[in-house]
Amino acid sequence: MKNFSIVRFSIIVLLGAILCGAAFYVPTLPYFAKEEKVDQSDALKTGGSSVVYFIMDRWKTSFKKEKGIDIVNTSIGSAGGVNNTIDQTYQIGFSSAPMTLEQRKQAKAKNGDVIQIPVVMIAVAPIYNVEELKDKPPLKFTGDVLADIFLGKITQWNDPALQKINGDVKLPNKTIAVIHRSDPSGTTFLFTEYLAGASETWKKTIGPASSSVKWPVGEGVERNYGVAGLVKRKDGAIGYVESLYAHTKNIATGAIQNQEKSAFLQAKPEYVTAAAKNLGSEVLESGTFSLTNRPGKDAYPICGVEWAVCYQNQPAAQQKKVADFLNWAIHQGQAFTKDLQYAPLPEEFVAHAEQKIKMIKSAQ
Repeated sequence: MKNFSIVRFSIIVLLGAILCGAAFYVPTLPYFAKEEKVDQSDALKTGGSSVVYFIMDRWKTSFKKEKGIDIVNTSIGSAGGVNNTIDQTYQIGFSSAPMTLEQRKQAKAKNGDVIQIPVVMIAVAPIYNVEELKDKPPLKFTGDVLADIFLGKITQWNDPALQKINGDVKLPNKTIAVIHRSDPSGTTFLFTEYLAGASETWKKTIGPASSSVKWPVGEGVERNYGVAGLVKRKDGAIGYVESLYAHTKNIATGAIQNQEKSAFLQAKPEYVTAAAKNLGSEVLESGTFSLTNRPGKDAYPICGVEWAVCYQNQPAAQQKKVADFLNWAIHQGQAFTKDLQYAPLPEEFVAHAEQKIKMIKSAQ
C-alpha cells in the first residue's frame, strides 16, 4: 500500500510538472485564426494582416464598449484580407501593402470602386540570432549588405562587408541561415520595397517591391510569427518581421543605415513618425504612398502603413458601421499605438483618411 501511494504521488508530481511546463511554453503570440463567440450575423467582419491583429484586439473591445457594435477580426495575412474584402466576406480588410491595379480591377468588376486608408504606421525590422552576439550592441546593416545576404552573396557572419560596418564587434565565422516568408505578405512587400530602393543589385536581380518573391536562398515559413519563431530557435539565423513581433519575442533587431547615410537606426515608433514627415501632396493626390527610404536623419528606412480596404458602396445595414469604425480608428484608436510599437498617424494622414471615409455610401 505504501509503495502504491508513493507511485501515485510520483505520477501526480510528474503530471503537475508537465502541465506547468506546457503553460511555460505557451507562445506569447495569440492564436490568430480563433473564432470569436459573438453574434456574427450582426457583427462587423474584418481581417487580414497579422500586423494589425494586436491593435485590433484592443480596438474591437473599446469600440464595442463605446458603440455597442461587435467586430469579428481574423488574421489570415494581407493577401487574404484584400481577397476576402473583394469577395465581400469582410466589410474591411487590412493589408501592409496597397492594393495592386489587378486587385482594384477585380473589385470593380464585383462590386464597384474601393477605398483604402491608412490606419496606423508600422516598421519592418531585420532580426537575427547569433549566440556569440548576445548582449552585444545591435548589428549594423546597409541596404547593399542586407540585400546581398538575402541574395546569398554574403554567406558568413564575419564577411568583410559586414565586419567593416560593425568594426567594434567581433563577428563569428558562422554560416548565415536566411529565413524569409513563404506566403504572400505585406511585410515582404515593405522589405523588398526597401531593398529595391537601397540596392541596385537587388533591383536588377529580383525586381521591384512584391508581396511574393522567388527567393534565391533560405528557408521559407508562413507569417510574421513563423519567421520570428524560427529565427529565435535557429542559431545563425536572420529574417525580417514587423517590429512588434521582434519586441514580443525579444529577438535582436538590426540597425539600418538611413537614406542620407548619416546614422544607423533601429525600428522605433518615433523614427517611423520621422519618415512620414514632408510627404506633401503625395498623400492627398495618389491615395497610396511609400514611406521606405525617406530622407531625414531620423527617418527609419523600412516602414509603411497598415491599409484598411473597403468598398465605397456598402449594404445599407453595414454602411454606418464601416464608416463609424474607420473614423473611430483614425481618431480615438490612435491612443492605443503607444504601448504596441505602432506609430500614430500624423495630422495630414488623418485629414486624408477623413475625406476617403466620406466616400463610403449605402448601396441603392
